[in-house]
Amino acid sequence: MKKILLILLLSVNIAAIAQDDQPGLKSRKWYIPDHLKLHFAGNIGFLSGGPGYVSNNKSLEIDLLFGFLPKKFGGDALVTISTKTTFSPWKIQLKNGYYIRPFSIGAFLSYTFGPQFDTKWPSYYPAGYYWWATSFRPGAFVGGKVGRNLVIKNQVRQFEFYYELGSYDLLMISYVQNREYLKLSDISNLSFGVKMAF
Repeated sequence: MKKILLILLLSVNIAAIAQDDQPGLKSRKWYIPDHLKLHFAGNIGFLSGGPGYVSNNKSLEIDLLFGFLPKKFGGDALVTISTKTTFSPWKIQLKNGYYIRPFSIGAFLSYTFGPQFDTKWPSYYPAGYYWWATSFRPGAFVGGKVGRNLVIKNQVRQFEFYYELGSYDLLMISYVQNREYLKLSDISNLSFGVKMAF
């Protein structure tokens, strides 16, 4: 539980540097999120969602997502909490308020709740027998975004659709150790999401 609290505090602390440069929203408090995301797949739940913060130049996003994997898809009904960071260095403005961010790169750390997941291996395993925790999963991804800015009630609202191709630590290590048997497609997953900025 202490580690979950640490993740939450770090997320809020990092978010404190984020500000929104949309007109009329300068008075927003630092702790109020800049956007909401709804995310499908990606090793953080069948469906996940939550608030996020964006940097001044809009290239760095930090999200806190709560996910759920139904029993019929995962064998167990799983609940996760994830912190996710996405860096999108380039923005190409198109017509009619549309734009694309052709390249994004990021990382996530997820925690899965449940008695079948351990943060620390039980004492009956020899020290160092397993080096990973089953409850925490770090991962990485690449992707892209397409979005549009709309003016609603004299406020700029941003809507984005994004995709990500990613994996997590255990799958990446399995690939490195078993390249003759595994392909990149065996360890990667495709996820999609939508973002609504306030």
